[in-house]
Amino acid sequence: MTNVAIGLSQNLPNGRVMRAIVHEQDLVVWRSKSGVLSAWDNRCPHRGMRLSHGFVRGEALACVYHGWHYDKKATCRYIPAHPELEPPETIKAQQFYSMEKGGLIWVSIDDNSTEPSIDKDLTPLRSISLGCPKENVHTVLRSTDFSMGESEQISYRVAELNNDHWTINFKDPETSLHLFFQELPNQSCSIHSMLDGETSTQTKKQMSHILEKLRSKAEKQYEVAVS
Repeated sequence: MTNVAIGLSQNLPNGRVMRAIVHEQDLVVWRSKSGVLSAWDNRCPHRGMRLSHGFVRGEALACVYHGWHYDKKATCRYIPAHPELEPPETIKAQQFYSMEKGGLIWVSIDDNSTEPSIDKDLTPLRSISLGCPKENVHTVLRSTDFSMGESEQISYRVAELNNDHWTINFKDPETSLHLFFQELPNQSCSIHSMLDGETSTQTKKQMSHILEKLRSKAEKQYEVAVS
């Protein structure tokens, strides 16, 4: 099973927590105060509360329910109701592989995952959520009449690098819009977009507009299909 892009690195600063879904696995993804990235099963071993509701305390993640602290190895190290107690090593959240590459956060729920094939850092644009499966977006991208809206005169070429990584390559502006797909529950998905090449403010606005057009067309296609 491959790594899945679950967000832009810049959107998870030190000391912050986020929730993510990878192949229906509910995850808490967080950064310690020093910037260490972790991805765990989104369930406190104590009472099952979602750890994504919790908060970072230095190099530990604390559950919001009873405040149990888990270190970077996902092991419980502190129980506020029993401050003198050394918790058993068996009180531990399930860990998953996580890494950062190309300006993105990657997570795999398979120990045999391969490293993402990105050979350089990309410039982050934005993440968007779509109310349709990623296959509908792929269909739109393959369409020869894919409308760029106000940017219709822009010359472009769509390339499918793999099922979860597509690019739209432009001549003017000279840039590539990288689209990394993340499947979500309830027939939905997210796209985490990055730029390679020209990244002026105007270009970013153009690319963001193209993303909105892509979302609109894919969602309309899905609505027609299920109606």
